Amino acid sequence: MVATAAVPTTASVARTAAATPSAALVTPTVSAPSATGAIGQIVTAAKQLISIALRPLVSTLPSNVPANSPVLWTVLAWVRKQIETNLLPPHVVSAWNVTSPNLLTNPSAELGDPSLSGGSTVSIPGWTVTGTPTVIKYGTVRQLPLGLPTPGPTLPAIFNFPSDRPAPGDTQFFGGGNVATSTLTQTVDLSGAASGIDAGTTPFKLSGFLGGAMIDPSAASIKVTFLDATGTQLGVGKVAPVGPLERWLQTGLLQRSTEGTIPVGTRTAQVVVTLKDSNPFTGGYNNAFADDLSFTVGAALPAPPPPTPPASTVGALDHVFMVYLENKGYKDIVGSPNAPYLNSLINTYGVATDYYALTHPSDPNYYPILGGSDFGLSYNCATNCIDATNLADRIESAGKTWAGYAQGMSAAGPYVSTSDYAPDQLPFLAYRDIFNDQARAAAHLHPLTQMATDLSSSATTPNFAWFAANEANNGEGPLDFPGGYLNYIGALLTNHQYNVKAADQFAQQTIPTILNSAVWNDPTQKSAIVVTFDEDTDNLSLGFGNGGNRVVTVVIPSPGAVSAGMRSGNFTDTSYANHYSLLRTIEDALKLAPLTNNDAYAAPLNDFWGTPPVMP
Repeated sequence: MVATAAVPTTASVARTAAATPSAALVTPTVSAPSATGAIGQIVTAAKQLISIALRPLVSTLPSNVPANSPVLWTVLAWVRKQIETNLLPPHVVSAWNVTSPNLLTNPSAELGDPSLSGGSTVSIPGWTVTGTPTVIKYGTVRQLPLGLPTPGPTLPAIFNFPSDRPAPGDTQFFGGGNVATSTLTQTVDLSGAASGIDAGTTPFKLSGFLGGAMIDPSAASIKVTFLDATGTQLGVGKVAPVGPLERWLQTGLLQRSTEGTIPVGTRTAQVVVTLKDSNPFTGGYNNAFADDLSFTVGAALPAPPPPTPPASTVGALDHVFMVYLENKGYKDIVGSPNAPYLNSLINTYGVATDYYALTHPSDPNYYPILGGSDFGLSYNCATNCIDATNLADRIESAGKTWAGYAQGMSAAGPYVSTSDYAPDQLPFLAYRDIFNDQARAAAHLHPLTQMATDLSSSATTPNFAWFAANEANNGEGPLDFPGGYLNYIGALLTNHQYNVKAADQFAQQTIPTILNSAVWNDPTQKSAIVVTFDEDTDNLSLGFGNGGNRVVTVVIPSPGAVSAGMRSGNFTDTSYANHYSLLRTIEDALKLAPLTNNDAYAAPLNDFWGTPPVMP
């Protein structure tokens, strides 16, 4: 963690002055303050002049003083404060007769569990999300997310996530995540203030701390849309993003706000925080940050209740089978001529079309399915990595059974790597309580060939089974040098089809083993198979094949499960989901308690059960 005394930030200086409202885009029915164009030009010119004036000072610094020198940043922070204090016009706000509490739930990202690495998606209570947003602890250090079995280098302190927090009690903030633009949305019920709104006298204020990192132009903005009872838009107010120059190229957050009068006829307000990825570097992290968001109105409305976990309609299952194929995005598989079997599943069963992996590289997408967290790991730690209660523990405590089946595992057992097997084909040995109990591991982790034998009877079929392909057949690669590496690199730059055919053949050879088994076709047994991918093609975090980490997920129900309420036939589930949704679904199907807030607050795959949802 970088000490704020060593590297002063603009944010700490700016927060000592009054927050300056940003210009807002509004309809004619919504008013908002904005600086005049002339003042804006003066400020811009002043910044340019001050920059020129600072050059002699900078040139006198010793040659070994870096650009991020505390001396230089202190000067720049002082200059910014003088501009804001002396050049920006004072903002006069009319007094409100009554002010509501903050009408946003979880406005400061304090509810829920953060990504301990800073690079993995998490569940965010109270918010509806798109993309792969995250929550990060202030002062989290950064490591390069290399797809290697050892940690990547820890970056210098200047590259840390923000450490200067808006309020003393703040410990976490919203982040854009590691792959693409993301959004957070809440809808606020304003019907309780209808009389004042319809009289045209109810004000509103929208604010938040917004920011980013160094020169990265990725930034957060806030938008409120006012809607009538039919959902018709009546007005819009916006809080503009804080760009790198406003932050004086420092990492941190600055407060911005807008306010006006709520349009007549408004009954709800939709607040959207956009964490826009504009990083110019290939594969760059989305350094858009936000915290302490607030939406208040001039009416005596109650504070929102605390968020509750999403409701579940997942039915009980006797057996859940799952497989992670690897490193292919949604568009790499759907319609691919190299994946005829997978596409036959997509066209026969239910498919989640807005399902996301959590992070890069591969293994940090495996740990959350068993543990509900990334545990701060941003590399492929294969064994003996994590001290935490896990899904296997929960299953055993409930009197149920689990197993892992790995292609290529030899008779020597799960600890012994071979040319066809690596222990991290399955994530179980990453957990120390399993790794350090060899008898337990041997009783639950088997060669893939054992699965057909176990499925001959419900008594020997595990309640949870994870089966895995080896490196030659899981869809990843490269496999050999130099030819395989050259083909792999070529596929990254073109159609992302390297090893797709092998993964498809593995699925075609393995899934029928389950579909044709006695337990699957037993009408008294309720079973389901989940086929998904750990991540998209951008496994090296270099931006090649970046599809926003959206991946294919197919759920296949057994005849017994269909009779008990699972949906059959071909359909699409368009609701947002990710790997935590899958963990929540497994837990609900096996009647297990959640492991963390990530699975507790993840929306399960409800659309695969019951009556098809009615689309608006």
